[in-house]
Amino acid sequence: MKYVLSAMLLCLAFAAGAKNGKMPRSLMKDSLPAMTERCEKVLKAAYMEGTLLEVNKKLEGWEGYPVRLYEYYTGYDSTACGPKKGKVYLLNPSPEKLAKWIMTAVWEVKGNLDFQHTEKLRKQILYQSGAQFPVSGVVYEAMYKKGDYYPYLFKNGVSVWLLDASLKNPHPDEKLLDFYLNMKYSDLKPNVGTYARICSTTPDQYLAAGGTEDIGSGKNIKQHWLDVVRELYKKAWKSDRNELMVIWCKANL
Repeated sequence: MKYVLSAMLLCLAFAAGAKNGKMPRSLMKDSLPAMTERCEKVLKAAYMEGTLLEVNKKLEGWEGYPVRLYEYYTGYDSTACGPKKGKVYLLNPSPEKLAKWIMTAVWEVKGNLDFQHTEKLRKQILYQSGAQFPVSGVVYEAMYKKGDYYPYLFKNGVSVWLLDASLKNPHPDEKLLDFYLNMKYSDLKPNVGTYARICSTTPDQYLAAGGTEDIGSGKNIKQHWLDVVRELYKKAWKSDRNELMVIWCKANL
């Protein structure tokens, strides 16, 4: 009788959690170790976490957050006849924080933690970013040719383009690398990239989920998207819930 009553209470707790969108604490506690272990494999792909140069809690727009400055190197680059050097400010979650974000997002959207759903989101993060959130700096990717690492510029987790094209160089020197770390909005083109780290949330997904900020849509994405992503990620950093991931789940699960 005791076990039957416990099971009934647990079911009622799960039902209440599903109704108000909140995951039962017992489910979070029981599922967290296994999910954290799965997320450790994601963070192992964080190739930009090279040499830690500093932890900066005074970075403009990110005051109070432990943004980390890393120096890193690519693999052998065929155009440079050697590895390329990069510098980037990152605010990457721990495996446990990432696990909580994944579970909370899936629960909120699906009302369960089925493996197929948590794994789809986990793999999306793994393949899109390795759970790396570039606050500012250069991100090298060999997207089109193996061994040919091209520098992409990021600010607030979104790719950006410079107004002055002469400042973009496939082989940036130390001066340019430092400039990329400190890019201002005035240095950037008015339109920015579509996909927001760490799971490639798009402006159209944000709007479809009820977002109200004027960020543009389609291929015409305004700079304000950088502000929206920054504020949502900052909010997530102090929470078990990452709205950018919830938005992606609503569009893809």
